[in-house]
Amino acid sequence: MAAVITELLDVSRALVGIAVYSVNAAPVDISVTQYRLLAVVASAGPRTIGEVATLLGVAQSNASRHCDRLERLELLRRTRSPEDGRVVLVHLTDSGRQVVDFVTTVREREIGKVVEQMSVRDSQAALAAVRAFNSAAAGLEAHPWLTAVW
Repeated sequence: MAAVITELLDVSRALVGIAVYSVNAAPVDISVTQYRLLAVVASAGPRTIGEVATLLGVAQSNASRHCDRLERLELLRRTRSPEDGRVVLVHLTDSGRQVVDFVTTVREREIGKVVEQMSVRDSQAALAAVRAFNSAAAGLEAHPWLTAVW
């Protein structure tokens, strides 16, 4: 068990490194947290600031500040909810979608470089192991990191 944990820690370091690299490669200057906010809205659709804060695991005031910056960069926009005019929703703009797609493409390319170094047998074994890990993680009780979006 200790050997598996050690190896997965090394994998997580590599993947976090790729995640940070891909955000730094984005065509606009955004932080990893700001990218995560874009990714949350990209995957979950329009959300309130409170919902975004919960999904990111940050305070609502922090989420609001990040939204302010992303709105100035024209990556997000805020609108009133058609159902309840008191509610403000955060939407991804076309430019925001392009940033998310760009970062995803960089990640796919960088992960692909690693996978290309593996034999077909090893990459198939890695796929089986990753699927088992993801399945086990999904079966856990709620943990803050389960909803983290990168």
